[in-house]
Amino acid sequence: MALVACLGGAVALVTNVVEAHTRTVKIRVDKDGFSPASIDVEAGHKLNLVFNRTDENNCGNVVVFPKLKIRRNLPVGKDVIVSLTPKEAGNITFTCGMGMYKGSLVVAD
Repeated sequence: MALVACLGGAVALVTNVVEAHTRTVKIRVDKDGFSPASIDVEAGHKLNLVFNRTDENNCGNVVVFPKLKIRRNLPVGKDVIVSLTPKEAGNITFTCGMGMYKGSLVVAD
């Protein structure tokens, strides 16, 4: 969409980029792993994953998305946002730093 504005003789072209809907999913990290551990998403749509590690008694101090080369520290009690836009259908896995906790994004077209 474009808007042409004329102000005092000057013409400006203003464009708006309309992003596809953004989805936010909260993921709890505790002694049982990631919850939810499987998330259905749509290719081409922005996704905000909000990780929250509830206590220190687990190995979830890091989340890793190997395919995307994303690694984030997860301090206890803090929300950590990982934003991404999956481009194609398939699975994108994520794990804790030790690979014991596993999760996946199931991306559909």
